[in-house]
Amino acid sequence: MTAGERTIVIGASGQVGSSLLAQLGASGVGVSRNEADFSNRVDLVRALDVLGPVQAVINAAAYNNVDGAESERGEAFLINADLPGWLAEWSAARAVPFVHYSTEYVFPDGNGVAWREGDSPAPLNVYGESKLAGERAVQRVNGDSIVIRTSWLYGTSKSNFVRRVLELAALGKPLTMVGDQVGSPTDAADLARATLALLQREDREEVMGNQLLHLAGGGSVNRAEFSRAIIDAGVHAGVIPHAIPVTETTTSEYVAAARRPTNCVLDCSIARALGIELAPWQESLTRVVQEMRA
Repeated sequence: MTAGERTIVIGASGQVGSSLLAQLGASGVGVSRNEADFSNRVDLVRALDVLGPVQAVINAAAYNNVDGAESERGEAFLINADLPGWLAEWSAARAVPFVHYSTEYVFPDGNGVAWREGDSPAPLNVYGESKLAGERAVQRVNGDSIVIRTSWLYGTSKSNFVRRVLELAALGKPLTMVGDQVGSPTDAADLARATLALLQREDREEVMGNQLLHLAGGGSVNRAEFSRAIIDAGVHAGVIPHAIPVTETTTSEYVAAARRPTNCVLDCSIARALGIELAPWQESLTRVVQEMRA
């Protein structure tokens, strides 16, 4: 790769996008909705074409309002399916490696076994459908690209599950969380770090040739237990004054516009075999909550 080339990060203001840019420093350039209309291919291409020599493109943009997607299907598919397809085509035409993020929500409930890359997807909601369409749009392009599926993203940004639990806990009222949805909480900074390391590998073309990779935080936990761990970490870090109780409910009892899968655990054994592994979720959670206090 040539000196002076930069990595373009689409969705620069999101959790993963902001983490990528923080780690890239001067070698990264962010493109958010302020710089380009993500629903307009012509506007997007125009914005990308003026950025100069490009080392790689990483798409961290997403329509991630799971419930909102049920009534805003068109918008969800524009951002989650059309946009990654356009970016994959732009990158392939310039022989630039392209990374796109997807989600465990492309899968149904399952039988409690962690999902492998080769398992058949069957989304339970519009959000999952749109993300699956995005995966397939990228894979249809004959380029140097990879789709990374991840699970239960959080970070130090303003809007995510960890911060929301801490804000609710600060009010001192008991929380009710589902106990039958199990996933692998993933720190956005950890995911960004692993992504950039992948792009720097000598065997990058071979690894990305797999086209699909599962990458999530180590271990798994249900939503209720994760909430308790967040609260404990918040008390220990001094973010909230004291712990509050968390009552468990079930997915079937939880009222929401979109149906959520109960099994959100991804099998990351292929990534581990390649030497790509994220920290255990407990370790990352402790660090993120401490950073929130700072």
